Amino acid sequence: MSFQTIEEVKVYLEKMPMFAVSGAVAARFGLDGILALCDAIGNPQQGLRCIHVAGTNGKGSVCQLLHAIYSKAGYRTGLYTSPHLERVTQRFVVNGEEMPDASLLRFFREHGSAVQQLQPTFFELTTAIAFWHFRQQQTELAVIETGLGGRLDATNVVTPLVSVITSIGYDHMDVLGSSLAEIAAEKAGIIKHGVPVVTGRLPDEAAHVIRQHAKLCSASLFDAATPEPVWDEGRITLMQHSQAKQLLTGFRQPVQRFNVAMAAQVTALLQPLLPVSEADQAGALQEVSALGAFAGRFEQFVSGSDIYYDGAHNPEAFSETLALARKTAAGRKMILVFTLMLDKLTPEMCRLISEFDELFYFEANLERAATFTEIHQQLPKVQPFNAANWPDLKKAVLKPDAILLFSGSLYFYRFAKSLFSGANTDAELFAGTA
Repeated sequence: MSFQTIEEVKVYLEKMPMFAVSGAVAARFGLDGILALCDAIGNPQQGLRCIHVAGTNGKGSVCQLLHAIYSKAGYRTGLYTSPHLERVTQRFVVNGEEMPDASLLRFFREHGSAVQQLQPTFFELTTAIAFWHFRQQQTELAVIETGLGGRLDATNVVTPLVSVITSIGYDHMDVLGSSLAEIAAEKAGIIKHGVPVVTGRLPDEAAHVIRQHAKLCSASLFDAATPEPVWDEGRITLMQHSQAKQLLTGFRQPVQRFNVAMAAQVTALLQPLLPVSEADQAGALQEVSALGAFAGRFEQFVSGSDIYYDGAHNPEAFSETLALARKTAAGRKMILVFTLMLDKLTPEMCRLISEFDELFYFEANLERAATFTEIHQQLPKVQPFNAANWPDLKKAVLKPDAILLFSGSLYFYRFAKSLFSGANTDAELFAGTA
């Protein structure tokens, strides 16, 4: 394939096996593949000034915060995150601007033959595209989010200015290990010799492993969660240089206090190299949180109504989402429409999900997704979510006596958002779903 049009590129990408659809069989945990691809396209990762962020939860939010702060401060700042919510180009951002289709096409025109010869995984390919795009855009700083784990993640071919480990919990245990210590060891794999490390709120077992890895790498360790930042309805108080510092945000989720504290600690560490004024930091935090959340994280889908989307897909994240849903509902009925990957169908997730008053399950057309039957066995009160019941459910939640939350996976986002776009009929939207 010669990749003469963006449509050809998109078809090629859509046919690639993805972790989102197939799970670990579509992944390759190791660095040989990404190193070979980077070498073939000129090693754009070399010399890239970056911040590398790993963690079970919170890493996407920390990346968004850092991107906003350094962009506000006037630096040409790249951002690489995953998964994308609607379009693959959303993974590659520079100063808030999504990569244009023309740039993606240019990459494939220049390097499509190497891609076809080396056969990288989808994530290896998007990671290489991110490095290439940031070099093309002459970024002064790039914020890089790991995909899964850290040690063997495709992003782990960079040497960052700062490494960040946001949190560690039980997730992707089939790949990362069955204990917090094992999972922490995989996340700690992003720690590089002499590069400072910033951490968020970690369980003791995981924190011990991170401390040991940092010591072995002669890497200074900065715990942004101690003392714990204080939350007061979006106003966050944290300690820096033994002095209390207050930051005003529009966030609704108390957990964001840890993410803000980590971002603030990173900017403090990089202050000699990449100065950021207090005004720019404060302005960025207020701007990025003006809607109360990041896209896909308790995002209000319909202005003026209580319809939200949150991509929480593990117990630690979903418990925060449940707490915010309760607060938002203020005694009203809570309705959950969710999809769930089979490896997330745990007793604790089921317990949290069952706290909602009404449950509707969308059986996503993904190999990894749990079927309705598998969900119903664990949650007997669940109902199928389909074209037949959606119109009535939509009418019900547009009234002020209930809130509706879509959740369980970020892979559900594009479909859920399309329900409110008006571009298709309800029957057309559900056509082809499992």
